[in-house]
Amino acid sequence: MTDDPFEAIKVTFFQECDELLGDLEAGLLAIESGEGDDETVNAVFRAVHSVKGGAGAFGLEDLVRFAHVFETLMDEIRSGRKPCDDPTVKTLLRAADLLADHIAAARGHAPPVDEPRSAALVAELEMLTHGEASAPAAPAPVAAPVVAAAATDDEDDFGFRPIAFDMSSLEAPSAPVEAAGETWRVVFRPHARMYANANETGLLLRELSRLGPITVALDDSALPGLDDLVAEESYLTWTVDIETPAGEAGIREVFDFVESDCELTVSPAADADDAAAPEATDDFDIAALLAKAMVDPAAAAPEPTPVTPEPARMAPAAPAAPVAAAPAPITAPATPASSAITIRVDLDRVDRLINVVGELVIQQAMLAQRVVESGLARSSGISVGLEDLELLTREIQDSVMAIRAQPVKSVFQRMPRLVREVAEMTGKRVRLVTEGEATEVDKTVVERLAEPITHMLRNAIDHGLESPDDRVAAGKPAEGTVRMVALHRSGRIVIEISDDGRGINRDRVRGIAVDKGLIEADAVLTDEEIDNLIFLPGFSTAETISDVSGRGVGMDVVRRSIQALGGRISIASTPGKGSTFTLSLPLTLAVLDGMVVSAADQTLVAPLTAIVESLTPRPQDIHHVGGHDAVIRFREEFVPLIDVAMVMGFRAEPAVPASGVAVVIETEAGFRAALLVDAIQGQRQVVIKSLETNYQQVEGVAAATILGDGRVALILDVDAIVANARRRSARPELKLAS
Repeated sequence: MTDDPFEAIKVTFFQECDELLGDLEAGLLAIESGEGDDETVNAVFRAVHSVKGGAGAFGLEDLVRFAHVFETLMDEIRSGRKPCDDPTVKTLLRAADLLADHIAAARGHAPPVDEPRSAALVAELEMLTHGEASAPAAPAPVAAPVVAAAATDDEDDFGFRPIAFDMSSLEAPSAPVEAAGETWRVVFRPHARMYANANETGLLLRELSRLGPITVALDDSALPGLDDLVAEESYLTWTVDIETPAGEAGIREVFDFVESDCELTVSPAADADDAAAPEATDDFDIAALLAKAMVDPAAAAPEPTPVTPEPARMAPAAPAAPVAAAPAPITAPATPASSAITIRVDLDRVDRLINVVGELVIQQAMLAQRVVESGLARSSGISVGLEDLELLTREIQDSVMAIRAQPVKSVFQRMPRLVREVAEMTGKRVRLVTEGEATEVDKTVVERLAEPITHMLRNAIDHGLESPDDRVAAGKPAEGTVRMVALHRSGRIVIEISDDGRGINRDRVRGIAVDKGLIEADAVLTDEEIDNLIFLPGFSTAETISDVSGRGVGMDVVRRSIQALGGRISIASTPGKGSTFTLSLPLTLAVLDGMVVSAADQTLVAPLTAIVESLTPRPQDIHHVGGHDAVIRFREEFVPLIDVAMVMGFRAEPAVPASGVAVVIETEAGFRAALLVDAIQGQRQVVIKSLETNYQQVEGVAAATILGDGRVALILDVDAIVANARRRSARPELKLAS
């Protein structure tokens, strides 16, 4: 994080831009799908308006000019003067993309936007707004000067120059408004809450100057003495005479977002000629005032020197509509309605906090281990204190995890646009249905979900869904449906992506795998194994290479991405009806509630969320299928009995089941199995350490952890262990309980 306050504010602005761009695209997609209403259109307008206003504060002129044209068209649409038909929405979506490019360029994350590309889209927007594209015009100064320009050669500590607020030096808007028009008088008195909401008088005056020539008078008669001055209060009243064809509606639009936070009157100047104007202060330099308002007084630059021959002073005040014979007394601002208060925190700080809390969990476990080894009674003061420490540590851990929790909406809301574009590229009609957008998961998981979900959606549309003609011939609606659902299940987040297309053609998949040498021609594979062939590197069912697919890169990337997150992916497909891909991911990559077990003198951890029950096997409950595959009776059903020590390679001979403990687990797919271990040591919260990062990926192992005695223990991937056992013993006579 930078120590420069101005840069810190700029970083916050760009963070807000990310949120505004998300709202903008979501609103446009809702309008395109026919689900938008007047509030949706207003939300899109507000998003563009907010970007434009913030960009103006930082002098990002390219961004301001483009956003202004975008905003103008949205204003025409929200006022009902322009229809929001399908071609218009498509243009607005492209404008949203270009607006994002302008923001990325201003942020320094991308090269400057190609000027011909931007100009071409500006012409399209102006064509939709005015019926014809406005001819490019050089920036022209405002006809009537407002204040004499004041500038210094040196920037102050925040990078501002006082000349930035000189109304006579502002460029003309992209679609210049002719000066001819009726003269209006605007009397404007901000309330303190307007400034508290990060609005600025100087920006409002600048927006007014875009409508036509303005003359400004300032009434500071309500300004108290220094001893009585309240920094958070507002004491100034502004009177502006403006000549513009925009009318009262256009003027009030400038104050659209602050009208409830100020006293505002707009009337024809002719009607106010008989009223007394507020007495303006002589020799008052607005440029200097606005410049000082934007900088730290302690770091203010030297008094600016006027660059014009005449001294900087207010323009002559025209008679104004009466505000009050005497200034009204300043009262305490009304207490706003209570709302959630949030702060922005650098993610690195949260990560460091999580790491420290993880170490705290390890140290707490070590202390508990030492107390047990010392033989202290559980009723001793030290033991009781350690139990309280354990509860407190758990509460701290849960609270820190909640800080990082984020809804998957941030990923889901990007996908409608992707679906629309891929559907257009493939010539298919697709409807995307999303559910569970509010499901929360660790921010790190959310950020890394976008790429695999993107691959899967493209795959579902390109390979899964049929063309409209083929769907109609098969008795299906011409429009295909892709469904994306997020939910919590057994302490994990599950994301299901399904389609109602043709399903997986297993004969074709098998044939491609044989042709590519991925499997032997005489290999005996189950349906599940054939489906999983699509995850092999280089595998592709696309017949031709296109912008969407056909290069052999896709589902293998998805599987690697999911495995890197400690998750897994499974497939369920029915020919002619569609396919469902299920992603199962941990809620957090930091901690895990587990059952510590021992197998062949090795200490292992089984995720507590997967455990159904533990029991001591009885000889009469143990049976063998085919003479070698052990099963155990569990609640009147038989489930596979898997010797963990043998599967992990800790011993070569199977253990006697009756001498150990069977831990019944349930996989994400709903299959049950019993893991045979030597003993259960107890339940414990452990800190997850990536084994792949520090060593390499190991089959059947999800991660590692550090125990209270300092030893490293492996965290079992129970789904992988069960899947391997099922593949080895897949026989029709064994029906797994589910």
